[in-house]
Amino acid sequence: MNFTRASFPGMNFHHSRFSFDHFIDSIAKAGYETFEFWCGSPHFHMDARGFDPVVPIAKKARDAGLRPVSVTSPSFQRPYQCAAGSGARARESFAYFSNGIRVAVFLECKIMTVNSGWGLAGEAVEEAWKRSRDMLRRLAEFAQTQGLTLALESLRSDETNLVWNLETTRRMIDEVGHPSLCAMVDTVAMGAAGETLQRWFDAFGPRLVHMHFLDGNPFVHLAWGDGSYPLAAMLSTIADNNYQGYLVQEIADDRYLDNPAEADRKSMATLERALGWGIDGTREG
Repeated sequence: MNFTRASFPGMNFHHSRFSFDHFIDSIAKAGYETFEFWCGSPHFHMDARGFDPVVPIAKKARDAGLRPVSVTSPSFQRPYQCAAGSGARARESFAYFSNGIRVAVFLECKIMTVNSGWGLAGEAVEEAWKRSRDMLRRLAEFAQTQGLTLALESLRSDETNLVWNLETTRRMIDEVGHPSLCAMVDTVAMGAAGETLQRWFDAFGPRLVHMHFLDGNPFVHLAWGDGSYPLAAMLSTIADNNYQGYLVQEIADDRYLDNPAEADRKSMATLERALGWGIDGTREG
């Protein structure tokens, strides 16, 4: 893989105490060229009924020389999730994530990230699993009609009792059995499960289409340089496997909320050093 600045999209999650304009200005100044759009408050409102106008988001990005490449529809901040109960909860969750797909299409993105949701304490895990599988299949069918791929990420085991490691990711994708549902790696969830990038590449090959590529300890989504992950070795693994997707900087820890721009700068500067880039993003020497 030939890494460029566009390979490492920023993300607006840790800018949630600031405006979307602040986020755009921050990542443009830090040297990013792309971003994953987190459809959360206060930057954007989306629910089961509809969503804010998308044109202003696209225009602000374009004016700053930035390009959205993927979308995340938040589930932890909303009453919607893929293993939601039956009836109205399931209908509204499907409508919500379908709206996320529509937003991604409007922004000319090809990827929307999803997760399995979670089962309730005290209920049989397999019952929640079936609800999640059926929801993901329906969403994959709709995504296919829109020319979009859903990238399924595993969560940490303290966040879900469904898809939380490589094996449960593979089982869910196999059971859904739809070409529009593919795998993605979140390096923090990967590290928390004691896994490696190479294991994920071995398991999914070209069906591994997206990453949340963060430093970790191994827990917590950290800016590069704030954790203990072997960045150079991980970049080598990615290049050796000819990965063609994006490496999203999903910085997501409370320590960054008061100064998210500094986290953006630190992550990009650490990547620049690891890749031997000059100021213009080309390899030095």
